[in-house]
Amino acid sequence: MGGGFAAPHALINYMTLFWILLALILAPLSEGETSFSAAKGAHKFHVSYARVAVEGTTVVARVRFFKDDLGTTLAAYSETDLDVLEISAAQDSLFQAYFNEQFVFIADEITLEGRLIGSGKEILGKETMWWYMLEFEADLPIQKVHLTNTLLLEHFEDQKNIVQIQHFPSEKSWSLYFVEDAKEFSLDFEKD
Repeated sequence: MGGGFAAPHALINYMTLFWILLALILAPLSEGETSFSAAKGAHKFHVSYARVAVEGTTVVARVRFFKDDLGTTLAAYSETDLDVLEISAAQDSLFQAYFNEQFVFIADEITLEGRLIGSGKEILGKETMWWYMLEFEADLPIQKVHLTNTLLLEHFEDQKNIVQIQHFPSEKSWSLYFVEDAKEFSLDFEKD
């Protein structure tokens, strides 16, 4: 099983990644802050986490966000006073449009559009997380990918987007760390 951590400017070690993920899981809201109104001060960091599986012509991605961060972003994106209390069909549609603009998945030089196949919420500690599952389809088995991930970067200058990619049947895996000055990565499943 191969794997590595790709970054254009500097490598982030697995221990740093571990602490970021641990903080994401364990960070509760401050006492009394339990609603969207606490969005700006709800947590000390802004992070999304995605797991991506690539097999043959199919890509499936599951991406997770803090509810208040995504709510702020989607409300600004839609230029409306979005009801952020529950996931709905209208919000799913809005998310899919936003996602495809900000998470650009190019497979063998062809841009693939993500199609929403599921969504939901989960509670981690006192934090509400929203997750979305998207599917991408290519015409031919995917050999190379170029990924641009600018999710939520337009609203949070400290936003970090962590993407774990696993390729099948090789079982190679990569952890990618997207920030303001590192928004793009390329992988070659046959060489990397």
